[in-house]
Amino acid sequence: MRKLYPVSVSTTARTGTSHWVDIDGQTHYRDYGGPADGPLIVCIHGLGGSSLNWDLIARHLTDECRVVALDLPGHGLTQAGRRSTSVHANQHLIHRFLTEVTGSPAVLMGNSMGGLLAVVQATSAPTTTAGVVLIAPALPAAGIMVGDLRMVLEFAVLATPGLGAAILGLWTRLASAEAQVARTLRIVTDDPTRLPREVMEAAIAQAEVRRQFSGTARHVVEAARSVVLMSQSRNYVRRLRELATPVLLIHGGRDRVVSARSAQAAAARRPEWTFHLIEDVGHVPQIEQPEATAATILQWLTENPDVVRDAALA
Repeated sequence: MRKLYPVSVSTTARTGTSHWVDIDGQTHYRDYGGPADGPLIVCIHGLGGSSLNWDLIARHLTDECRVVALDLPGHGLTQAGRRSTSVHANQHLIHRFLTEVTGSPAVLMGNSMGGLLAVVQATSAPTTTAGVVLIAPALPAAGIMVGDLRMVLEFAVLATPGLGAAILGLWTRLASAEAQVARTLRIVTDDPTRLPREVMEAAIAQAEVRRQFSGTARHVVEAARSVVLMSQSRNYVRRLRELATPVLLIHGGRDRVVSARSAQAAAARRPEWTFHLIEDVGHVPQIEQPEATAATILQWLTENPDVVRDAALA
């Protein structure tokens, strides 16, 4: 039975309404509102991202869908504390969020690491998932960072125990919040100058808050290492092969983090999936082209009425 949660007072808020829930520790999420009888979409960000990553696209979805976005432990406003930030720990938290907070089934929409987590959740607990939207997900075989050799090397260093945490910790302490955000956007977008200023301002404000948190570098490195190991494992290949829910796979043609070739190969292996390539974007289509990405998602939902029915609030 679906557990109802309050509809936001302001369902048109551009950054959603903040909520906190105790899932083995205080966990932050944003409720962007939407029609009470619309399908529920639960958004899962990527490595180093946060619920802010869904601000732009949410406003194009909430006429028809309920949209909620998590801050995973060690990301956004959710401090990890003593919680692990591994793939399996994050999947456990997502499962509890779906079963204890929002209710399920829901459409899981994940970007990068969040896409991998959506696959793991959907194959671990199929009854919680009505459909899956994978936006530039971490993928196996071709390698998570084959889009750009420099990204391969940077990610390899980040995922190295000890070294990754030391370098990231030093950068976090010495670099300004604005420099940190600017560097991230240069990596994940095709052209950060095309983004609305509000994206940069919101990310900088959050980065300033996160500078006060302890253990941030260690938690991100733990997550990075776990994602690399899972994405290249036979376990993940099997999960992708056995994923039974309807899937929409969206990828950017200029993604430097996960090559579009990896997405094309994954789509070729699962021809029943819906695959959409957006040529002129990088690793975060939901930020770079939110309206076009939302239109693709809404069209997919129209073509999959069973997903809409199952994800709609009772």
